[in-house]
Amino acid sequence: MDKNKYLELDAFRPLDSAPQVDLDEAGQIRANARLQQILASDPDNGNTANDAIGKRRSRPVRRIAAPIALAAVAAITASVVLLPGAGSNDAAYASWNAVPGSISSPDRAVADAACRGSLDLSSPQLDLAERRGDWVVLLYTASEHMAGMCLAHLPAGAQKADNIDFSRGGGDQGFLPVAGEFTQGNIAEFRGGNIFGFGDRPEIALTHGNVGEDVTAVTITTPDGQLVEATVQDGRYAAWWPGKALGDELEGNGGPAPAISYTITLNDQRVIENATPRMPS
Repeated sequence: MDKNKYLELDAFRPLDSAPQVDLDEAGQIRANARLQQILASDPDNGNTANDAIGKRRSRPVRRIAAPIALAAVAAITASVVLLPGAGSNDAAYASWNAVPGSISSPDRAVADAACRGSLDLSSPQLDLAERRGDWVVLLYTASEHMAGMCLAHLPAGAQKADNIDFSRGGGDQGFLPVAGEFTQGNIAEFRGGNIFGFGDRPEIALTHGNVGEDVTAVTITTPDGQLVEATVQDGRYAAWWPGKALGDELEGNGGPAPAISYTITLNDQRVIENATPRMPS
C-alpha cells in the first residue's frame, strides 16, 4: 500500500467542498439539484465560440482609432494610411448628395474641433469645408506642402462629430495653377465596416486639389460613371463619394492609378471635358 498516496489525498481533503457528514433529507435534495445543474451546464464552461454570438464576436472589429492597416492610395507625393474591409451600400451614406451643400459656422466649428485632434499635421490651416447630407469634409493645409482631409459624421446642429476618417498626403507639391489650370492632389480610398452603427459601410473615395483663378467649378466622373460636383473655394477644391477612385492599372511608382476624369467650368462659361490636371514639371 502506498501510504504517501493517501497522505497526499488527506492534504487536499480540506479543500473538498463536498460535505463530510451524512446528509439529511433536505441536504440530499439540495445536493441532487446541484448535481443536475452541473450536468446540464455548458461543457465549454461558458465559451460561446460555437454559437451565433460567438461567431459574431469572432470577426475582427475594425476601429478608426487603431486601424488594422491596408492602404489604397494614389497621390503625386506621400501616402495615406487607410482602413481595410469593404461593405455593401447601406444606410451609412444614405444622406450623401453628389452636389455639396454649405456648412453653418457652428457646425464647422464643431467639426474643426473634432478633426484637428486626428490629423497629424503641423499647424494645420482650415481651407475649405463642405456638407453632404449628415457628413462633412474639412480640408486642411500645412507646412512642407502637406494637406489633410477629414470626413466626419455631423448631422446639422449636432453638438458633437463622430466616426471620423482622415487622410494625409501631398498638398500643392510646391506649385500652384494659374488661369484655367488645376492640379490633382491626393486621392484616397477608405474601406471600412462595422464602426458606424449602420453595419458594413460602402467603400468611399476622397480627393482634393488646387485651381487657377479662372476655374469656377470642378466636376468629377467616378469609375462607375456618377458625376460628383466638387466644392471650389479660395483656389481649392475637394469632393468625396461612396465608391472607388482608383482602377486596376498601376502608375510608374507601382501604386494604383486614378480612374476618374475631370470637367472644369471657367468664369467665361466655357466647359472643358476630360480636362488634364497640371502635373509637376
